[in-house]
Amino acid sequence: MATDNVIGIMGGTFNPIHLGHLELIKAAHEQFNLDKILVMPSGTPVYKNQSEIVDAKHRCNMVELAIKDYDYMELSTIEIDRKGNTYTADTLREIASDYDKIYFIIGADSLFAITDWYKPQYICAHCHLLCANRDEYEVEELNRQKKLLVSKYDAKIDFIKCDSIPFSSTEIRNRVKENKSITDMVGREVENYIKDNNLYI
Repeated sequence: MATDNVIGIMGGTFNPIHLGHLELIKAAHEQFNLDKILVMPSGTPVYKNQSEIVDAKHRCNMVELAIKDYDYMELSTIEIDRKGNTYTADTLREIASDYDKIYFIIGADSLFAITDWYKPQYICAHCHLLCANRDEYEVEELNRQKKLLVSKYDAKIDFIKCDSIPFSSTEIRNRVKENKSITDMVGREVENYIKDNNLYI
């Protein structure tokens, strides 16, 4: 069982956070007995188009609205508060001494991209990766990539069992531009926040 000295981290741009993110966090919580999971919006993500990302204040506010009913989820502004580009290795270095074990939740696409991330060896040495497949990859592909990362970096990797997420933040932003409802994707409160603040139009 998890203890107070074990933490889960779900990072992302959250532009905006949606119900698929919440389902993934819930699955990680249930399957790996994580008592607390930090939901961590990225500050200046290196691999994203900055022009489409709304201000960090709005992304944090939407996260708070989305997670308020889950006592094991907590907003973390570590990456927002740190100046410069956002790198996972820097985040892990910043919090490494606070926890005995860190579980870092990623999507399957990140499992294949992690070799190109900043200091992948450091990342793999300082967290346990929990990977969620959204039906993008075959199980054999994932297992091959896991084997490669274990061999190359001595990575610790497990897979989260979760349902396919039928939409993305990009699709949500496009629906907002088309003045279509996104309640079933983000929930009523986040949708109202987006409307009230004229985001993504």
